[in-house]
Amino acid sequence: VIIPIPKGDWTKDILPYSEEVLSSLKSADIRTLLDKKDEYTPGWKFSEWEMRGVPIRIEIGPRDFERKEITISRRDTRERIVTPRESVVESIKELLTEIQRNLFQKSKKFTEENTFKTNDYKEFKRIMEEKRGFIISPWCGSSECERQIKEETTATIRVIPLNSSPEKGLSCIVCGSSPSTLVYFAKAY
Repeated sequence: VIIPIPKGDWTKDILPYSEEVLSSLKSADIRTLLDKKDEYTPGWKFSEWEMRGVPIRIEIGPRDFERKEITISRRDTRERIVTPRESVVESIKELLTEIQRNLFQKSKKFTEENTFKTNDYKEFKRIMEEKRGFIISPWCGSSECERQIKEETTATIRVIPLNSSPEKGLSCIVCGSSPSTLVYFAKAY
């Protein structure tokens, strides 16, 4: 989202400059919006677009116009970057790629830190009481065992991996029957 900073007669210089930036980004197939409503303050708009989840905010004020620059704010790191107008398309493309990679790595790390593996039902119950996340455990495929887990821990099966087949040597976490399949359990919040 592009937010022009309304100072002075901003509709004669800052707004056309903002529209040029918008045009450049749109012609590069970057989905962009120009928020030129003047009934709200820039701070209100910053907050509004952040709550909507917009990953990049471009601010264009009088100094940016004079220097032929733009100010970019990243939602994921809160970093502010000043870049020349002529390199805005390349800068935004690089930032979008970097933001995507950053969010993916953050999500992957969170998932890894909150996924546990156990073959012991007592430990399964303890993990469900003390922590959040997924627990990978063997399950025999019986609806009775699944119901017992749900009644005792409120956890249910969330994922049965594709192409999963019973593995020899694994015993169901509840009834001990074998072979069993590894499945992901979690609570609904």
